Amino acid sequence: MWRKLSIQLQLMTLMIAVTVTVALSSLAVAFWLDIEERKSLAIELTQTVKNALDHDLINGITHQDATLLANLKRRLQGFPKIDRVLVLSPTDNVIFNYQHSDEHYNDLVQKSTDKPRFSGEDLYIRYPLTDGQRQYGSVTFIVDIKSFATQFRQHLIFLVMALPIELLLAMILAWWISRSYNQPFTVLVEAMKRSDVANNRFKRVETEAQNEVGDLFDGYNHMIERIETTTRQIRFQSEHDALTGLYNRFYIENRLRQALTQESDKPHLLLCFDLDRFKLINDAAGYRAGDELLKMLAHSCQEQLPDKAVMARLGGDDFYVLLPDTEAETGLKQAENLRQLLADYRFTWEGSAYSVSATFGVVCFRAHDFTLDELVKATDSAFAEAKSRGRNQLHLYQPDEGYTENHQHQVQVAGWIKDALKATPGSHPSPGTARFELYAQAIKPLQTQTSQLGYEVLLRMHDDQGRLIAPDNFLPTAERYQLMTEVDIFVLNTYVDTVMQQPAHLDKLGLVHVNLSGSSLNHPDFQSNLKHLIQTRDFPWHKLELEVTETAAVDNFNQAVTFIEYCKSQGIGLALDDFGTGMSSFEYLKSLPFDVVKIDGSFVKDMHSDPTDHAVIRYIQEISALRHQKTVAEYVETEQDVRALTDIGVTYGQGYFLGKPKPLTDWF
Repeated sequence: MWRKLSIQLQLMTLMIAVTVTVALSSLAVAFWLDIEERKSLAIELTQTVKNALDHDLINGITHQDATLLANLKRRLQGFPKIDRVLVLSPTDNVIFNYQHSDEHYNDLVQKSTDKPRFSGEDLYIRYPLTDGQRQYGSVTFIVDIKSFATQFRQHLIFLVMALPIELLLAMILAWWISRSYNQPFTVLVEAMKRSDVANNRFKRVETEAQNEVGDLFDGYNHMIERIETTTRQIRFQSEHDALTGLYNRFYIENRLRQALTQESDKPHLLLCFDLDRFKLINDAAGYRAGDELLKMLAHSCQEQLPDKAVMARLGGDDFYVLLPDTEAETGLKQAENLRQLLADYRFTWEGSAYSVSATFGVVCFRAHDFTLDELVKATDSAFAEAKSRGRNQLHLYQPDEGYTENHQHQVQVAGWIKDALKATPGSHPSPGTARFELYAQAIKPLQTQTSQLGYEVLLRMHDDQGRLIAPDNFLPTAERYQLMTEVDIFVLNTYVDTVMQQPAHLDKLGLVHVNLSGSSLNHPDFQSNLKHLIQTRDFPWHKLELEVTETAAVDNFNQAVTFIEYCKSQGIGLALDDFGTGMSSFEYLKSLPFDVVKIDGSFVKDMHSDPTDHAVIRYIQEISALRHQKTVAEYVETEQDVRALTDIGVTYGQGYFLGKPKPLTDWF
């Protein structure tokens, strides 16, 4: 509770507590001093009375005259603060007993000593009666110390009256101090809130203080400068191609998304091209020559293009050029100029000259004409048409180009998927009927040796002629026709029922990854199906990892919290697939409950030639290790990949070098 209070409230509370403590302590000290003062006055009184009556007291003992003792009693009545006086013989026999009040006192003789003794609110003291040579006995006084008047009441009234004023002053002082000393923190918080992290713009702070506050502000400003510099470097590396300095696929796709979703209705052109004889140059002159050619062409093309053009290298010799806010006629002229520039280009390397040309696919589009995937497919279609006409060609995509044929093919594939879903797992469908088949690809540990098996379950489809169809050729259709949830249910049910019939294999199984589409994560049919399987199948659910792509996780995890918690309670893990392809990936890694992180194969593929990719893999591994997450590197194609990933600390590897996909039945 205390930590939830603001610094200002904490300081005010402490100041009030100190003030109250000081006030109560002052009252306690005043009370103690008052008691001590009363004790001192009581002792002085007894000494005064004893000195004044000393002669009469001795005569009272020696003569025991009634008149003398009566006179002594009258004199003692002049001292109302004295409650009792005893005159004792040397043998402690009471000779004279004076009592001012009716209060009863016990053990008077025993309590009285030569030194002052206080019992409750009474003073007991005994004085010897002597004439300097002989002791005639003793006199005992009992004095009520309450009867003495002091300044305590006035002090108490003053302290009580002063307490509210002291509290008020303490609150004002605490408020002023907290405001003064809390201001630097407030300034820093406001600076952080006003900083634009997405655009790498941070608010600086200033102060005239030359103490710790000044050091704090200087440290903050220095940290911000380092963050800005590092962020610019990282952003540049994440958005640019390391070889040519052009933008990369990530950046150009973001720009295309912006162009497709903007409010403006201005037209844009997207050019896609590659070099016609690049492989021959690579083979003849070597990769160094090919790299040098790419850098020279990138520089030449940028000089030819207008300033607003965005040119990116996708990989190899594949390039995109976005001409924003450009009419089709103007854009085609610029594309033709670029084609002509490359057609006339001559590349010389180590005394040999090479001719260069390029083939272009062009798409003219406006906002909301396509999704990004549809735009890329349209561009690929235009490029393929240009390639079909030979080298050094340019083709402009037409919206109705191949649409009817593609739509008919999509309908046909959707029909195959529905037929395959109807087939009973493990049965042999009749000829002319499509069917699914489960494959699996090995996932092998890189840091340990184990005899247990691990793999990812994959899906293949045989069309109505029995031909095998890769997932890329039918899963997009399943997504489009909203069949993915049924497909996911089919895969999970088929896999569980199949391996339950193989107890020996199940004993050897260490882990199994099953892919899951984003739509299934929130779909009630899939959720109820999984719960039914858990209730009716004796499957080791702790060995199951459900794989979800980064995009699906971001779009669906917040709505599937309850279902995710249920899966976790049953021991089912969650794996994040294709991690690292988005700039916000690390934010997702912190906020979403993943047990396994699968590093996208694009980083593994180029990690030996691109230090940035190698650093990204290491960074993903370090972050995952801090969060106690296991990692799986995809696209492990060589022994060199295995060694590098093992040195980094990656937990598992998956790729053709470690094992190609094969039918699930082959694993038995």
